[in-house]
Amino acid sequence: MDATTFCLFCFVLAAPSASQELLRLNVSPTVVAEFNSRVSLHCNASTSQKGLLIKHMGWTQDSKLCSVNEEETVITHQNNLTGRFHCEYEDGRLSLVFQRMRPLETRKQFMCKLRSNQGVVHGFTTVELQENGEAAASSFQNKSPSCTFNHVYPDGEVHWFHGGRNLSGGSERALTRKSVDPRGWLTISSQLAVHGDQESRLPYNCSLRGARSGRYIASIALAGNGAAWRSSDVPKTALCLLLSLVIWK
Repeated sequence: MDATTFCLFCFVLAAPSASQELLRLNVSPTVVAEFNSRVSLHCNASTSQKGLLIKHMGWTQDSKLCSVNEEETVITHQNNLTGRFHCEYEDGRLSLVFQRMRPLETRKQFMCKLRSNQGVVHGFTTVELQENGEAAASSFQNKSPSCTFNHVYPDGEVHWFHGGRNLSGGSERALTRKSVDPRGWLTISSQLAVHGDQESRLPYNCSLRGARSGRYIASIALAGNGAAWRSSDVPKTALCLLLSLVIWK
């Protein structure tokens, strides 16, 4: 084989076929998922040629999740690594639907692959879980207020306020613990060390600052009268801090 023939042979191997260019698989590169909400990943097959026959179309993430065959029968492969999901198929569109998305399922890309009489194509989708944190519990132990936030993602930092004063970075010390559950959610608990001469009727505020945005995303107010404490969730941290400043004055 001479040099000219060899180069032509290599070009033919490297050049994509016309059918590959005409066959398309449309997926969203990124899908944003809200906490505790339904999430759908769509995979659409399209072609400019007539007579497209889908032989196999499926969603995978390390392992098979669901697929559809030539008879348009949807097969679901449930496993212990992903949450509850199901698949829907109609007119060349295969949708992977999660009842709710967990951090564990967002660590790797989802791939949709199509095998047809016009070629083989695939595409990837990344799921981004929105920043989240929920006020879970609060208490008063040994003269020290404590609070807990659950379903935190991706991470967070607890800041304590007292009478409108930010205690973070001051002489007051807080013991903070973090743990991750099997689904990938983070739980953050914090207890503020309060000395006897620091007791007052002024409210404490325990706020969770999201690591991604730098904003306060959840808050708990603890109001004390010297002996009894009660805790309540505060929708907006700014409102709680404003009330604290009014009492301080």
